[in-house]
Amino acid sequence: MKIVFGGALLWCLFFLPATVTAQQQLGTANLGEMGTFEFEVRRWRSNLVSELRFSRPDSFGTDFDPVADLGLPGENTYDYHFGVRLTRRLKVRGNWFRTRYDSDIITERDLWIAGAYFPTSSTLSTKIELEMRRGGIEFDLLTGAYGYVAVVGEWARFSAKNEFTSPETFASPTTLRMDLPMFGFKSRIYLTPALAITAEGLGMKRESIGVMTDVDFGVAYNAIPSLALSYGYRNSYNRFKDIEPGSRAIYRLEGQYFGVTVRF
Repeated sequence: MKIVFGGALLWCLFFLPATVTAQQQLGTANLGEMGTFEFEVRRWRSNLVSELRFSRPDSFGTDFDPVADLGLPGENTYDYHFGVRLTRRLKVRGNWFRTRYDSDIITERDLWIAGAYFPTSSTLSTKIELEMRRGGIEFDLLTGAYGYVAVVGEWARFSAKNEFTSPETFASPTTLRMDLPMFGFKSRIYLTPALAITAEGLGMKRESIGVMTDVDFGVAYNAIPSLALSYGYRNSYNRFKDIEPGSRAIYRLEGQYFGVTVRF
């Protein structure tokens, strides 16, 4: 991940022209940079890659993969992004998504989840609801005729609600919530005034709370200044540390997306 993003950043730095002052005075010919407000809706194939274990003081939990062991399918999630440009270099931005994974299976092994016992051949229903809220600023460090490099700072909240139900028992671990600042870089290259490649990576780790990272790589075609179509890949990794002793919770959502952006 670091190698890919670092390469994209170096590529952007290499191709940015030195005469950035003249470009700023004349404005931009790039169609994707002409609006003040932008709103993007993505249809994201958010495949879940997860490792879970929910323990209680009197019961040690079983390690399980909710996809491999509980049959959770990938979901098509609506992923919303917005931005408001305050000055030529400064932008306020945000992101929100919520998705739910459901499955009904016959268990193939014994499972202990949050003090509840699900023996082999149990009918087990699973619901996992994940939500991300982010907001912050983006500041352009370098700008030029072929794109820009920006630093990004955001405050992020990721929450996870898990429910496991069988005819005999029920387990609902405490809803997990993690709040962290995230920092990183964003770079954009214009191959033509209408066609752009964008890469960004953000993250933060705190031993007492957990880890969040988010990598996004996409290609956008700006049909007109107020409308763009995009295709890309997003990987959102979230690992909780502040949970019950003996427990483990990792939620990675990754997959391709198609998006539509409108600008004013």
